[in-house]
Amino acid sequence: MAEGRDAKYFFIWVCEAFRLAEIQVLDFGGVDNLRGYLQNLPKLPGYEIVETIVVARDAENNPNDAVRSIKASLKNAGLPVPPRAFTFTGKSPRVAYVLFPGLVPEEQDMLSSGNLETLCLDMVKGDTVHQCVDQYIECLQSIGQTIRQPHKTRLHTYLAGKNLAGLKIGEAAKAGAWNWDCSRFEPYKQVVMDM
Repeated sequence: MAEGRDAKYFFIWVCEAFRLAEIQVLDFGGVDNLRGYLQNLPKLPGYEIVETIVVARDAENNPNDAVRSIKASLKNAGLPVPPRAFTFTGKSPRVAYVLFPGLVPEEQDMLSSGNLETLCLDMVKGDTVHQCVDQYIECLQSIGQTIRQPHKTRLHTYLAGKNLAGLKIGEAAKAGAWNWDCSRFEPYKQVVMDM
């Protein structure tokens, strides 16, 4: 279950990249919708055969708040509550949750602030197009342009530099924009492969 359409289509293409056909990816809407979505999940047709549930959402500015929110929503729905991100708990269904952009690279027990856009940019960190993205952002700032959503500005500037202008994150995934072998993506890959 993914937060929003971008995350939904991102994970659809993750499943495609790793040839995982038995996974259904659902969009639970925004973070404020998760609790109600989980409560209504058992009412969906086919729920009785669900073996695994993974919740994926942005950490935003406070990963600890995001974790508390996910855990409270799972508990409220009577589902198993994993002790930490990227780990499974329970049986029938097994449950895990993941946060974007994931774990701090130097501190594997600590979650980073950010979102799916941050993760995607981290997955292509070594690409020289980032130099041009940085110059573009600096240019905008030098003329007094306010950048309200820097993560989205960076991501879409990067995609434009790769001749993928106008694509959403999931569409860019389908077009091969993201490096699935990147170490930053490894915890997500492990969760998906363990489903």
